[in-house]
Amino acid sequence: MITLYTAVTLDGYIATKEGSVDFLENPRYRLPDEDYGYNGFFEGIDVVVMGYNTYKQIINFEGEYPYGSKESIVLSKEQEVDLSNNEIKITTEPDKTVVERLKKENKNVWIIGGGATNARIHESKLIDRMILTYLPITLGAGVPLFRENKSSIEWKNIGTQTFANGLIQITLERR
Repeated sequence: MITLYTAVTLDGYIATKEGSVDFLENPRYRLPDEDYGYNGFFEGIDVVVMGYNTYKQIINFEGEYPYGSKESIVLSKEQEVDLSNNEIKITTEPDKTVVERLKKENKNVWIIGGGATNARIHESKLIDRMILTYLPITLGAGVPLFRENKSSIEWKNIGTQTFANGLIQITLERR
């Protein structure tokens, strides 16, 4: 299963124009003993796939690389890039080729982003499920969940969960 799992603002952005996701750290978005389903989701994942800009953002977070227990693939236009960990694979193969291969191998894949990667995989019609956690904030501008692409896909809502702090998580499957 190929899953896009991410937080998104009410106006559809996953980061600021500068690529920052600092707004996710707002204390109002934390609830005691609540991980918004993350740990269960992460346990079921075999592979994480992300674009190079998202990878650069993640390695600048404090602490260790958070996905070290999973196979990690970074999609890049350049083969020669700095990696924080030799276990992380860099590929210049087209996103569609990588994701199709993982799907044929029956891997559970987490598409981490960013907006351009999300759009290319969406355009290839390879996303099976989306788990979107909407934050009660608008940015006005930023990196959209999907950059412009030529694909229109219908989704069905298979679950909605609301949280006391205003976050709403919806789980969608492709029709």
